Amino acid sequence: MKLNLKNYNKIFFVGIGGISMSALALLLKSEGKIVSGSDILKSKTTKKLKKQGIKVFAKHRGSNIKNCDLVVFSGAVPNENPEIKLAIQKNIPLIERSQLLYLISKQYKNVIAISGTHGKTTTTAMIAYIFMICGLNPTVHIGGEFEAINGNIKLGKKDFFITEACEFRDSFLTLKPTVSVINNIELEHLDYFKNFNNEVKSFNRFANKTKKICFVNAKIGSLIKNKDKTRTYGCSNTNFLYARNIRLGDDGKYSFDCYQDKNYIGNFKLNVYGKHNIENALATISVCLEYGIDYNVIYLGLKSFTNVHRRFEIVGLYKNCIMLHDYAHHPTEIFNTIKTCKEVFKKKVMCVFQPHTYSRTKTLIENFSKCFDGLDCLYLLKTYSAREKFEYLGSADYLKDVLMQSKPNFLVKGVFTKKQFIKTINKENLKDYILLFLGAGDIEKIPYKIAKSKDCFYN
Repeated sequence: MKLNLKNYNKIFFVGIGGISMSALALLLKSEGKIVSGSDILKSKTTKKLKKQGIKVFAKHRGSNIKNCDLVVFSGAVPNENPEIKLAIQKNIPLIERSQLLYLISKQYKNVIAISGTHGKTTTTAMIAYIFMICGLNPTVHIGGEFEAINGNIKLGKKDFFITEACEFRDSFLTLKPTVSVINNIELEHLDYFKNFNNEVKSFNRFANKTKKICFVNAKIGSLIKNKDKTRTYGCSNTNFLYARNIRLGDDGKYSFDCYQDKNYIGNFKLNVYGKHNIENALATISVCLEYGIDYNVIYLGLKSFTNVHRRFEIVGLYKNCIMLHDYAHHPTEIFNTIKTCKEVFKKKVMCVFQPHTYSRTKTLIENFSKCFDGLDCLYLLKTYSAREKFEYLGSADYLKDVLMQSKPNFLVKGVFTKKQFIKTINKENLKDYILLFLGAGDIEKIPYKIAKSKDCFYN
């Protein structure tokens, strides 16, 4: 279906509380559209939408869309949703979130799209931040709360649209980027892709749809076949852009020298933790240099960049123990976050992990059995279903059994509801520990609940 957004004024979002859906809703509201939506989950996001004058219904009902001329839905919304069913009956145009993203992106001269299994949000934020501080005033669509733009969307000029490009259900294939990034490709969303080869094919299609250049992490460079459109970045001088002389500073953050086609660009110092962020920085530098941004501006941007909410974020203190939370929910992300935590704080790590969806946990169970290496203690919370039906092989209980079998001496405390965990942690001796909360679900609420008002907060 070909739609022109100029022809629609009253737009309804089914599942408006989602991170991308809420951003697009705010963007359309800023352009003068009458926007409303529904979401059964009350959150900071839905409260923010209401403050911006967007009506948010707490239940999904057909009557919610009676005055709308366009309905937007996300891939997570089931077909039996009453708003979608009524829209079909009433011949109200329906459009999927990724299609709306494409229609919006068409309004911009340059579309910069960042894809990959991990690091999309951080890399998008890095690029956007540097474009902002050099005065290019981009429009930004990001999958997290970024303090530099006071949320997950920034309305700028029509020259640059910087956006995440998510591979879930091939949604990134609606975009036609001017310049793109593929940070990495790993097993993910196998409930849709079925196997890794199908996933790789989709990323190749994404690279092929890029008009100018697709910057690709050298670790997966061999998987992307169109060499005419791709440039690789990494830590070897065989790449188009590469890092050398990588150093870990006393502050736990990395610096490195950067070269492009064997020409020295300069030294860069990161303001975020974790060696994996060197790769995110290299992707960022690649895009910035492509658009002629000066080295000094890129240097200043990376040195002052503070990450998006829930990315290795210090929450506060509990029993004199530092609490952090991170969005990590894929095995590789979990492994890197634990490694970074050990590297930075040089203390024992007590981790609280909430598996995200039964399907992901089930399909990646072997990877999950290995990603907690290096931990000193692990609490598992019940799986965050995200509208999926219970499946034992994707449950936290099954994950616990697998972990206990593969690591008989590994200290898994058990599987808890959030309330059970809060009661249990009150009795724990947290001396010499870092308390690390991991997961993409509602686990982020817990550290704020257990921290007392007298404790010191950092954010």
